[in-house]
Amino acid sequence: MKRNHIIYIVAIASFIFPSCQKVIHIDLNSADPKYVVEGNISNQAGPQTIKLSKTVSFESSNVFPAVSGALVTVTDATAGITDTLQEGAAGYYTTISMTGVPGHTYQLYVKSDSKVFTSTCTMPLPVTLDSLYISKSVFGNTRGAIVYTDPAVTGNYYYFAEYKNSVLTNNVYIRSDELRNGQVIDQVLSRGGGESELKTGDYLTIAMQCIDSAMYQYYFTLQQTKNQNAATPSNPQSNIVGGALGYFSAHTVSSKSVLVN
Repeated sequence: MKRNHIIYIVAIASFIFPSCQKVIHIDLNSADPKYVVEGNISNQAGPQTIKLSKTVSFESSNVFPAVSGALVTVTDATAGITDTLQEGAAGYYTTISMTGVPGHTYQLYVKSDSKVFTSTCTMPLPVTLDSLYISKSVFGNTRGAIVYTDPAVTGNYYYFAEYKNSVLTNNVYIRSDELRNGQVIDQVLSRGGGESELKTGDYLTIAMQCIDSAMYQYYFTLQQTKNQNAATPSNPQSNIVGGALGYFSAHTVSSKSVLVN
């Protein structure tokens, strides 16, 4: 399962969240479009996908146009294998035979017109999501809760992709082992910056991704932006070199599902 969480703010001051009532008049029409990279390599069977698009002006609909005709390669630097991705649907580039291997380092190369973007990411060792259950608080809130055992070695980072009825939600749940290394973690998923509430009949899936520190920073800054609900938020901290927005993530996946009764 892939993720598509992204907030992109174009140039000077940018997107105003719908919940804000104050109207701020800023001329954003002169902002140059930026490339957006959404790259995922996982240890699950492929194909692996890299999505390319461009930002739009403030007054345009929030649909990023696809970038077609790019040269996109992913190299397993550990194994010395390069895969040239094929474009299927516009802007979606997929590998031919690559499946991510924990511990291997992956290098992304994108060339579109005169622009070149690169990124490097090492896939962490896998951690198993032991269980997923439904937590109901005394205040009547119903949310998913996860249990897993953090390894004894330090420096583990996690992103929990939440799917409600097979649709990825806009919540951003992350965790590191900085404060509770090597322990059993039993955590209710809340404060994700989006809608957390579940109802009877919902089918909940959590895909726990083991990510590297750069991807943790990407999700952390994305989560901060969403929780602040600011009128002029900043872009998440990208790990793409060359001026593009977005991310390139090599991660492992462990998933559980549960029906809300």
